[in-house]
Amino acid sequence: MQHKDVKKGNIHAIHNFEFTSKAERDSYIPSAEDINKVCLVLEPYCFYSLKSIEPIIWDILGKIEIRLEDYDVYSKEETLALLSAKSNSYNMSATEFSCGYTRGGKEVFGIEVDCGALPNNTQKIITIPNYNALYIYWIDTTKSYGRNPLTKWCLPLPYANAGSLSASVQVELTDTGKIIINTLTNRSTHTETKIVLNYTKG
Repeated sequence: MQHKDVKKGNIHAIHNFEFTSKAERDSYIPSAEDINKVCLVLEPYCFYSLKSIEPIIWDILGKIEIRLEDYDVYSKEETLALLSAKSNSYNMSATEFSCGYTRGGKEVFGIEVDCGALPNNTQKIITIPNYNALYIYWIDTTKSYGRNPLTKWCLPLPYANAGSLSASVQVELTDTGKIIINTLTNRSTHTETKIVLNYTKG
């Protein structure tokens, strides 16, 4: 029966097939004549139209059906790793500050790294907070310092003074995100050490 032949007040169902479940629907082998016909699946209740028979595809009617195979699916751990990487790309933590100028056409940022006390004649290795291998880092020697409140020393780091204090503190940046500090003489003790790094992003 065609819609034009349905009399006023009569009920005409839109579906040609009725199945109790998707499994029952999928076990039905349609023919070419069934293309574009509609079926009703009772559980879950939904209408589908036959889109093709090679392969057999039933497209949902009136609702949005999300199929996982159409999307990239990530585990919880992978999602957290992606979010962390995204966060690091736009790191604006409380320790990061804008230096107010550009270098090579890119904005320069700074971060103050607390390196704690520096004992005599030793090496200290500090991990750069939120290190990003795509950033270009360098030491701001005008703002880095070590101090000892008892002796009132407050000197920029790294520094090289004449005589016995010559090159008593050496600071090196590695390409793995580390700050390596070497104190070379027994005159280099600091109870507080701050290394200020500047960097451009990318």
